[in-house]
Amino acid sequence: MAEMKSRFVVIGIGNPLHGDDGIGIHVVRRLEGRLPADVELVEGGVLGLDLLPFLEGKEKALFVDAVDAGEEPGAIFRFSPRQLPRAETPPPVSLHDLGLYELVGAARLLDQCPREIIVIAVQVKSLRLGSGLSAEVEAAIPAVCRLVEEEFKEE
Repeated sequence: MAEMKSRFVVIGIGNPLHGDDGIGIHVVRRLEGRLPADVELVEGGVLGLDLLPFLEGKEKALFVDAVDAGEEPGAIFRFSPRQLPRAETPPPVSLHDLGLYELVGAARLLDQCPREIIVIAVQVKSLRLGSGLSAEVEAAIPAVCRLVEEEFKEE
């Protein structure tokens, strides 16, 4: 029997060895077994453009990432890359060298971009090397998981 190709992907971004930066990875792990069968879960880490193959052929991509927007630690944001203001240099969507702007832009250039892209980001408190998640960011995980689950309920 042929394997069913997933229509959707959830990609957790971040480095779990850098404190709250690992929130995306923690959320993807927590979502294991909780989403419909046609949603692929990916621990994207800090792979940047190496994530392009995971976007190809997908209808919807949802990224979970850490952000430093100067808000209260654990604050949750939901947006699409189109909702962010464009400037000479893009605002920091991600804490990583190659941000989501570049990944989405490359996917568009290669005609591999899903029709819908959503980013759920959590405000960090600490990025200390070797530390786990701060209490505030850890406490946001259930709410982030609920947001992700709601995105794929009606699909």
